[in-house]
Amino acid sequence: MNNSNPIAIITGASTGIGKYIAIELAKHAFEVILIARDKKKLSEVKKIIEENRNDCLVVPADISNPASVKNIISKINNPDNVEIIVNNAGIGVFDRIQDMSLEDWDMQINTNLRGSFLITQLFVPFLIKKKSGKILFMNSVAGLSPFPFSSAYVASKYGLRGFSSSLREELREYNIKVISVHPGAVDTPLWDKTESNFPRDEMMSAKDVSNMAVSAILAPNNVVCEEIVIRRTAGDF
Repeated sequence: MNNSNPIAIITGASTGIGKYIAIELAKHAFEVILIARDKKKLSEVKKIIEENRNDCLVVPADISNPASVKNIISKINNPDNVEIIVNNAGIGVFDRIQDMSLEDWDMQINTNLRGSFLITQLFVPFLIKKKSGKILFMNSVAGLSPFPFSSAYVASKYGLRGFSSSLREELREYNIKVISVHPGAVDTPLWDKTESNFPRDEMMSAKDVSNMAVSAILAPNNVVCEEIVIRRTAGDF
């Protein structure tokens, strides 16, 4: 990897929105650190990036596990170059409250909310040190308005909005931009194991949503899109 290029940390980089954000940021001369649990899928993304003659590093990790997150830093030779943190990893299990297991509840809170905290806490000191950087949280319209049969998912996303909003105020003095993106239904693997009546061919594409997120990340100078809502033109399902 090029030790002089700025670094972008991207969680959930093996599929969907995270994959496309990684590919696009790599085109803008960022060294992208691809983080997810599935090493095989991460390697597939790495191949695409390297075919475009861009740089990346695969770091398999479980962001809900503090020890696994802490280990990430040891894989990066030049963490002082971290410029962007993309908290994209997320999961959803949709069921009635009386049918939801404690395991499913914990899994969503720990990945969607705790994982974002652990990753941000690990890398934000490097942004503070140089008084610049951007942190993007891939939230959801479920972080703005409640939906039935998704209590844990909604709780995690409401919590994520609160966390990112507080963090934004905390980091303003260090010239760090904090961006929250709230998409509606996006055609990603999140739906693969979910029973839903939403037609996936009518959902937004992960690539389109990722392009809007990257545009926000690359906003110049002292401007920042703090809260972005992305919906289908036809609205939510």
